[in-house]
Amino acid sequence: MTTIVSDDAVRSGDPRIEGTRITVVDLKRRVIDAGESAHVVAGEYDVPIADVFHALAYYYDHRERFREREREAATARRDGERRTRELLEYGDHSEEAGKRAD
Repeated sequence: MTTIVSDDAVRSGDPRIEGTRITVVDLKRRVIDAGESAHVVAGEYDVPIADVFHALAYYYDHRERFREREREAATARRDGERRTRELLEYGDHSEEAGKRAD
C-alpha cells in the first residue's frame, strides 16, 4: 500500500509519496487542476497508478488543510510581488534623484 509521508528535509515537508519527491500537490495540480490523465501523469513520474490515486484520495481527505496552505502561499506570493514593485519603484526614484543631482 502506498504511504503518504512528510519530512521537513524533503520538499519543505509537503506530503509526498514515500520513497519519492512527488508531492500530493504536484499530482493534484496536474490531475485535478490541469485535467491531465492520471494514467499519463503516473507514467511520466514512473509510479504506479495506484500511488497517484492514493495521493489524490489523501488530498480529498485533507482538502481543507491543503486549501489553507494554498491561501497562505497566495498571500505570501502577493506580498512578495507588492514588495518587489515597491523596491523597483524606490530604485527608479533613487536613480532619478541621482541624475538630477548631477
